[in-house]
Amino acid sequence: MVDICCGEDGCPILAISSLAVHTKDLLANPKCSLLVTKDPTDRTELVITVHGDAVFVPENEREASRASYLRKHPEAFWVDFGDFQFVHIEPKCVRYVSGVATAMLGSGELTGEEYKKAKVDPISQFSIPVASHMNRDHAEDTKLIVQHFVSIKVDHAQIIDLDRLGFNVKAGYQGKTLKLRIPFPRPAEDRSMSACRDVKNLIVQMLEAAKQDSID
Repeated sequence: MVDICCGEDGCPILAISSLAVHTKDLLANPKCSLLVTKDPTDRTELVITVHGDAVFVPENEREASRASYLRKHPEAFWVDFGDFQFVHIEPKCVRYVSGVATAMLGSGELTGEEYKKAKVDPISQFSIPVASHMNRDHAEDTKLIVQHFVSIKVDHAQIIDLDRLGFNVKAGYQGKTLKLRIPFPRPAEDRSMSACRDVKNLIVQMLEAAKQDSID
């Protein structure tokens, strides 16, 4: 298991030690795959597998990779140890599946070129602070929104993350934990300066609809 980040071109960047067996394997054969998931213990979590070639970063290009890596992992002081080097994974194919035993329901494949042309979701940079704020200060509102839009009287609901199309929640229902997807009424604006404000407007709109439904 390794920590990763992505460079400006979207290629995964690894910092690996020359003492590790996997480094020696990559030097012998650069073809590799990288499995990425948020929570390896959650069998419903999205799993992404990047198939590609490992390219060792030459010394004259090291600083750019180091800067990208430390932005993602600011406490990774060990990247400056003499045995560590940076490796880019050049994607040839990217496959994803939405969880164990869901290949027929939510899976797909991208070519390396399609992956590189894809854009980062503009809401991703606000996902953690918005979710933290909602979970800390508006937990009852989140529960009401979930109850309205999925028609399940959940006992509680916590936002996991958000994107411009909606948000994912972990909800409790009759002693069980459910993972649910709540779509926005429309996609959020993708302009960085107004994206966060638009997400707030969409959540307020959804809350008003949920409150009106509870009155009716």
